[in-house]
Amino acid sequence: MDPYSPEQWQAINRLGHTVDQALQQGEVQLTMGGEPTYVSAQNPQDPQWRYAALGVEKRQRAGQLLQRLQHRLALTGSLRHHGLGKLYPGEATPRWALGCFWREDGEPLWRNPAGLAQDGKSYGHTWEQAHAFMKELANCLALPQGAILTAWEPETAAQPVGYVVPLLTVQSVEGEPYWASCRWQPWGETGHLTVLPGDSPLGMRLPLGDLPMAAALWPEAHLDLHSDPIRPQRPGAWAPDNSIRLALCVEVRQGTVQVFLPPIASARSFVDVVTALEATAESLDIPIHLEGYGPPGNQGIIGFQLTPDPGVLEVNIHPARTWGELVGLHQALDQEAQACGLISHRYGGDGRPLGTGGGAHITLGGDRPDTSPLLRRPDLLRSLITYWQHHPSLSYLFAGEYIGPTSQSPRPDEGRADTLYELEVAFLSLTPRQPVPPAIVDRLLGPLLVDGTGNTHRAALCIDKLYPQANPQMQLGLLEFRGFEMPATTGLRLVQMLLVRSLVAWFWQQPYTHPLRRWGPDLRDRYRLPYHLEQDFAQVQRDLAGAGFPLEADWFLPFWQRRMPCYGQISLLDNPARQLELRAALEPWPVVGDAAGGGTSRPVDNSLERIQVRLTGAIGDPPQRDQLAKRYAVLCNGHRLPLRSTGRVGEYVAAVRFRARAAAPGDHGAIAPHAPLTFAVIDTWQQRWLGGAIYHVHDRQGHPYPDFPSTPEAAVARFRDRCEPLSAAPTPQPLPPLVLHPETPWTLDLRLSTARSPH
Repeated sequence: MDPYSPEQWQAINRLGHTVDQALQQGEVQLTMGGEPTYVSAQNPQDPQWRYAALGVEKRQRAGQLLQRLQHRLALTGSLRHHGLGKLYPGEATPRWALGCFWREDGEPLWRNPAGLAQDGKSYGHTWEQAHAFMKELANCLALPQGAILTAWEPETAAQPVGYVVPLLTVQSVEGEPYWASCRWQPWGETGHLTVLPGDSPLGMRLPLGDLPMAAALWPEAHLDLHSDPIRPQRPGAWAPDNSIRLALCVEVRQGTVQVFLPPIASARSFVDVVTALEATAESLDIPIHLEGYGPPGNQGIIGFQLTPDPGVLEVNIHPARTWGELVGLHQALDQEAQACGLISHRYGGDGRPLGTGGGAHITLGGDRPDTSPLLRRPDLLRSLITYWQHHPSLSYLFAGEYIGPTSQSPRPDEGRADTLYELEVAFLSLTPRQPVPPAIVDRLLGPLLVDGTGNTHRAALCIDKLYPQANPQMQLGLLEFRGFEMPATTGLRLVQMLLVRSLVAWFWQQPYTHPLRRWGPDLRDRYRLPYHLEQDFAQVQRDLAGAGFPLEADWFLPFWQRRMPCYGQISLLDNPARQLELRAALEPWPVVGDAAGGGTSRPVDNSLERIQVRLTGAIGDPPQRDQLAKRYAVLCNGHRLPLRSTGRVGEYVAAVRFRARAAAPGDHGAIAPHAPLTFAVIDTWQQRWLGGAIYHVHDRQGHPYPDFPSTPEAAVARFRDRCEPLSAAPTPQPLPPLVLHPETPWTLDLRLSTARSPH
């Protein structure tokens, strides 16, 4: 499976089944889901595929992908649902969420596909047909016809907007469930229901705030999926006036009858109202779109959803139990996305290969919250948190460009100074094999696994869907790994999941209870360099091999090549085996302070870059690890880099941090860009220039690229232009001294060396 050879994929697949056996023997009951993201192959530079959440093409492709996946996965008896997504600050209405849902027990949720309207097709339906549909539906549910309200636009239009019926499952004193409605005063019978302005679905425009408060709101009956179907045993049942604030709505938009479902708390009620809707659609031969709220979670109805996010289309894929299920599901997803004109990669203006920018989060859990391995064995959660904190490579190798304390997935040690100490206190209650109530797990870890603003959703290991006390609907038993960028191919994404599954299998057998590590400046300096991240990840591989789950190093080469690509490599004059390599290193993007708020994304300063410089074949100094080079010097724009030995003979590594482009706005706006960078290698014993190169941020004339590369070949050509070898240059006399900063012993920060005063 691309990019792996058949032999490599066979080895990957074998390990996947080995991990499955370990999980089954341990009765882990693990399920694994994800949130892959895609962009358009034809229009990747359109705002909806760069930074805007919504767009016409995005909605069209989502509709196509929904139907293709429903057919590809052979989801007989499934229900397509055009629902409501999240409402974000600065947005007037919730985003859309296209879903496909089905029953876990195999019983059909929707039997007749012809009863569901095709996405984007107009059927020429009229408001009279909408009225007829609502009347027939009321009969099907044994609701009084007087419960149907006609909704009108403000200032009265020539025809109704649609029809509304308050609806709730209630329970009689004998314990029998039935459908009930109520009169909404002052709009019932003789009143005039005028909806709020806007173009949202009718169910989102009801002026419920204008209803007088009832003596008490009627409680909804909570019915298990396998309860007996709700029988319309009490025709014409009325609840007290204004006591039901949930309403089913029917209207016509774009020539198609749209049915808006209110939030329904129990699976039995959801199934039965959907059954009534299907019977009505079939009886009147009126295909419908279902919209509004989806089915309740964790009650035997599962599915996937497609939602818009800034710059991407996100697929919240349903969880899989086994490795074979994961492979089949993600192969199908990527193939159908490609058939819809969607891809999982893009290119920067300089030709650098990038992910979609939307991430591809990985989730762990169980079939239900009470079977989640993270709640049955909270020490598993402790092991994962600790091991991730011990290995920066797990946080940064698979991440996108946006990392660091203010990113969407900060590590716990990138936040409050006391977080590690407080986590260790919390861990005292999460000892192996000791049962801990889910509520206690949330109270222990919820305040600590957050970003700098206290947001539990923006954390590298996110538990806002584990068992939050303040939000019972989100008590799903899930752990979300947010630090995963969308890989370019299915095979790469599956290898990421295999890595996580292997760690779960290991920690289930042997909990990881070591103390947390205080990295200090190393996390911001040493572990921004590819070399040290590679060494760190090699230890992860050794640990897993020791646990019986060997992951080969070459399986992860594509991740290194994309995340930290090589800009160029030159041979030096005195010895072709002596080489200078320039490679991308990591640089966090800080959120811009005091920026205008109210939007759906946060502005960041991406004006800084960091480059790793690696010198090999430099014989002369003893190979003592971390010792500064004595014979050889590497200069960048005339300033000396702190070359340090890797412990291998003749190999040294350092980094340079610099302003690549003007910051508008950003930190230290008075510091001008340092690019292009000129590198020189000097033999200090012989006072001889051995070679060098120029690193270009823009094209070789210093001009920013006016557009993005349109083809992979154009991207490769631009990227190769980043590094320009030099054939000759003078040796500076005298050589500049090495100036070290205790916070960055591995890095030359050109801002410190060349900062210019604004005066």
